[in-house]
Amino acid sequence: MISLENRSNEWLKKLKPYTERLSTPPELIVEGKLSRMVGLTLEAEGCRAAIGSLCKIETKSGEKIGAEVVGFSGRTVYLMPTGNTHNLEPGCRVIPLGQNSLAKVGFSLLGRVLDGSGNPLDDKGPLKTDTAVSLGGKSINPLSRKP
Repeated sequence: MISLENRSNEWLKKLKPYTERLSTPPELIVEGKLSRMVGLTLEAEGCRAAIGSLCKIETKSGEKIGAEVVGFSGRTVYLMPTGNTHNLEPGCRVIPLGQNSLAKVGFSLLGRVLDGSGNPLDDKGPLKTDTAVSLGGKSINPLSRKP
């Protein structure tokens, strides 16, 4: 007769490959739904995102529109769109991207014309930069800064 300890050891051996795969759990992305739009402020229910983080809104026609989290209240997240708001309607998917706004930097930007999102407006091709910095950087006390 097999003892209880032996049976449990057998089960642990069988489950070991599965526990190794689960040692690094997959990152869950909680999507939400667009519930309301007042002026340029969008309201989404069900998603979790920090202030300043970026989101992607997918319209029913498959169009993707960027937005930035500017506030929250309870389960409601307030977003400001960074693109065209045509075709937005209640029920559009809101997907948090989990990152803050980044700006490309480098000498190749000299003489270029960019829009407010850092995209080139001139006809000189894509930006050739390898470095990007967060726009939510550390603030400097203007009284302790060198002139």
